[in-house]
Amino acid sequence: MALRELAATVLATGALLGGSLAGAAASSAAEQPAPARAQLSCPYYSVCGQAANGSWFQYTTCNFTFQLPDLVGSGPLVNNQTPGTVAKFYDKNHKLLFTSKAYESRTVNWTPVWYVVAC
Repeated sequence: MALRELAATVLATGALLGGSLAGAAASSAAEQPAPARAQLSCPYYSVCGQAANGSWFQYTTCNFTFQLPDLVGSGPLVNNQTPGTVAKFYDKNHKLLFTSKAYESRTVNWTPVWYVVAC
């Protein structure tokens, strides 16, 4: 009988320790801050972007194709124009790469993007 009691005690202790460790791991994971999102200030009526190399833009004029600065790498895109306004982004051959409908905030790879029509 003593052997059974010892085995039960060992199993209970192991379960308690395992539960404590699992709980500690879960608590530790829960306490980790979320990864920071790329932040970019972009005034209302504007479409804005910034690449990893620090180059950035901010445009509001409609029906005009802007040549973007030397944008290299990923970074934030914020379309803070009036709701539903669509900005269009093009490659060096003026081929449409993607669009952004206001309001939108996301991260994009700016390297292939050469031109934007804000609205």
